[in-house]
Amino acid sequence: MIDAHVHLEKGDYSVEWIEQFIKYAVKRNIDEIYFLEHTHIFQECRNLYNEMSVYNEYQKNWYQKKWEQARPIKDYIDYIEKIKQIDFPIHLKFGLEVCYSPGHEIDIAQMKQMYSFDFLVGSVHFIDGWAFSHLKQRWDKNDYDIVELYEKYYALMLSLINSGLFSGLAHPQSLQCFGAYPQKDYSPIYLQLAQALSSNDMYIEESSGLTINYGDKQLGMNAEMLGCMVKCNVPILTASDAHSPQNVGLYIKEMNGLIQSV
Repeated sequence: MIDAHVHLEKGDYSVEWIEQFIKYAVKRNIDEIYFLEHTHIFQECRNLYNEMSVYNEYQKNWYQKKWEQARPIKDYIDYIEKIKQIDFPIHLKFGLEVCYSPGHEIDIAQMKQMYSFDFLVGSVHFIDGWAFSHLKQRWDKNDYDIVELYEKYYALMLSLINSGLFSGLAHPQSLQCFGAYPQKDYSPIYLQLAQALSSNDMYIEESSGLTINYGDKQLGMNAEMLGCMVKCNVPILTASDAHSPQNVGLYIKEMNGLIQSV
């Protein structure tokens, strides 16, 4: 089984830190981990946050704190090289989770060209600069036009996919983090997304991250989206979005069951 989305940033770049993740992975019969880092922790990725960092006072302060603690990406590259010299009981890959916003394709392409990662997974965290998934910036679905929000959200996903910059699409259900589920049948759009993923040789995550980090009762993609991905033979990688060792592999077995049941 694969856990294709595991973050390292809460610890130091040491062998002991990564060994903690691997210990839990082995316990849960995970035989491959995709480790990654958010681009917001690196100095070289500042341009990706130009719009979100001026959207409101909360986001300005949030990114300013991240920037003050930002590290050079070389630290991560050096760590990867060190870890790849060690023989672990499971297979490891290393990449980046890139926050995608239109207009930053050149920035991302340059970064992709400069650094040799095993994968780049793209994620939609912002809509017109608004960071909709922050726990300290909760929002009420009744205050928004949810149909319009989802149309923008899926349009951003399609742009991300068609940019040709990414190996995969991260947690495609993140907009429902505070209970704002789709309010109409988006099957035609899911089919469009699936066909685009297939054409661009990308995978999509079946992610338990919202269940783990937000308490979402829906595990992974909704049935219609998952069904479209299976129908179009899009590679589906299970992912926990773990930010701590004890969450590695959580609900991976259950999500594999959901995929197989389609």
